[in-house]
Amino acid sequence: MFKLFGDKIIWTVLILLLITSVLLIYSSGGSESIGTHITHLLMGLGLIFIFSRFNYRYFTNLSTILLTFSGVLLFFLILSPSYDGSIISNFKGRWIRMGTFSFQPSELAKYSLILFLCRNLVMYKQEILRFSHLFLYILFPTILIFLLVFPFNLSTALLIFFIAVFLIFISGYPIKLFFKYILTPTLILFGFFFSLLIVNPPESSLSFLPRLTTWKNRICLKEFKQPPLSWVDCSAYNPTKIYSNNYQIDKALGAINRGGIIGKGAGKSFYKKLLPDSTSDFVFAILLEEYGFVGGVGILFLYLLFYQRILISGIYSIDEFPRLLLFGLGSVVVFQALLHMCVSVNILPVTGQTLPLVSKGGSSVWVTSLALGIILNITHQIKNQ
Repeated sequence: MFKLFGDKIIWTVLILLLITSVLLIYSSGGSESIGTHITHLLMGLGLIFIFSRFNYRYFTNLSTILLTFSGVLLFFLILSPSYDGSIISNFKGRWIRMGTFSFQPSELAKYSLILFLCRNLVMYKQEILRFSHLFLYILFPTILIFLLVFPFNLSTALLIFFIAVFLIFISGYPIKLFFKYILTPTLILFGFFFSLLIVNPPESSLSFLPRLTTWKNRICLKEFKQPPLSWVDCSAYNPTKIYSNNYQIDKALGAINRGGIIGKGAGKSFYKKLLPDSTSDFVFAILLEEYGFVGGVGILFLYLLFYQRILISGIYSIDEFPRLLLFGLGSVVVFQALLHMCVSVNILPVTGQTLPLVSKGGSSVWVTSLALGIILNITHQIKNQ
């Protein structure tokens, strides 16, 4: 019998999420989707099993290789044209396709950057008190990955940025320097970005930010009455036109309303036939329709229980590197899950974030599984330290 390394409660949460994923994808996608999805989940489970035995300390140097590789893929993705049916293609600036195989480089970049930052925050703890070293070891790689992801995947870029700021903060970086070098420049940069949403930019800017109009439409759709979001330029937005994000939110809310408290039962979703991306970006809405408010709270509880085990293990760690790595990798998984749920219930504009280990998607499942394997190895090492 195989011995499971790592926190047993985290293993239980992972297995329950995988079972939920199989039920939802089979319900939403049918036999056409479930075969491929189960293959991805089994491969992901294998990665979790392997990397739970792979000492996390090896990632101190491997993180540099992974970050460089993901950066090259992102740069290639931006430069490559879009071909239909070719060996390699660029689909909406997010995926690299090789025949039937597709991979999303931003998923790898997200986790490899965390590994790299945790390594540098510990290795150069004293050096980064100077801004030149902070920029070289921390800010420059973060900004580079952010800029490579930002034009086509704003939500992932923002998630990467905020996790980086979160890691710097919890690493024990002096609060005075944090406000001076991190928080103040961040507010200035976001003020500049928000100005692009307020004004009506020239057509030339759309070549650099092709999704700027989409970002505006998603904010205008929600009809915010209070500033600053009420200041967004909505002159080009037509409320009578059915944009893709309008349609998705409308059908997602219909699914949630139909589910009620206890849901309609497994496989009895109606809106899975109408809701685009019901197996990925809006799988939580289908879960609420089939299993109701009770099912939604149950899934939320699993992610929060997972994060609680992360926090407890981090507190007991006697080394700084594994503690930062636990908080960084665990926070990405949980924050992404919360972001997905908030979009599904119309709290936030549509972002395109998947529900970790539940939504359909090969690269998302594989890279998340790699991160979870590292988390389990760290919890195993902490338990036996």
